[in-house]
Amino acid sequence: MTDESAQTLRSFISINLTPALTQALDQLQTRLQGKIGSGVSWTKPEQIHLTLKFLGDIEAASLDALKAALDRAGAGIASHELTLENLGAFPSTKKPSVIWVGIGGEVDALLELQRRVEQETRSLSSHDEDRTFKPHLTIGRVKARHFREQQRIGGIVQSTQVGVLGRWKVGSVQLMKSQLGPQGSRHTELHSVTLQ
Repeated sequence: MTDESAQTLRSFISINLTPALTQALDQLQTRLQGKIGSGVSWTKPEQIHLTLKFLGDIEAASLDALKAALDRAGAGIASHELTLENLGAFPSTKKPSVIWVGIGGEVDALLELQRRVEQETRSLSSHDEDRTFKPHLTIGRVKARHFREQQRIGGIVQSTQVGVLGRWKVGSVQLMKSQLGPQGSRHTELHSVTLQ
């Protein structure tokens, strides 16, 4: 097996969370796990982030160009406050595949940042996203295959009151590398852009 890290990097652009938010998500997952039991693969709290753009496998040689693209995307964007709020599932709570926590607060600034990230990195990415960007945090993936079990899990998600879990000031955006391993993915920051 060749060392793929020498030639390509699996990467994404994200906004990272504060330790307090990570802890709040951990507590929510524990609460849900107590209600749901098995049937959901929970994302490790320390790996939860707000993905702005999944880049896929990029050439290591294009890393400098990608950093410059991210610098351009973040230029002139002010820091803004976001909240973690509400709970839901994609595509729906009737047939859940992904369990998510929503994003509120100054979402217009976030959407503009994401639009610019998309625009600046398009030519450097191996991954095209055809879905409209819906800011959220994936906290779990439903493994249950039986429709009745999926409905039960979706019903629990729908009936669980969450409200606002926390808020944070977004002051930077990160280019991250993802390495798959036996214990799951390991994320490493490659570049960070400070917002104004």
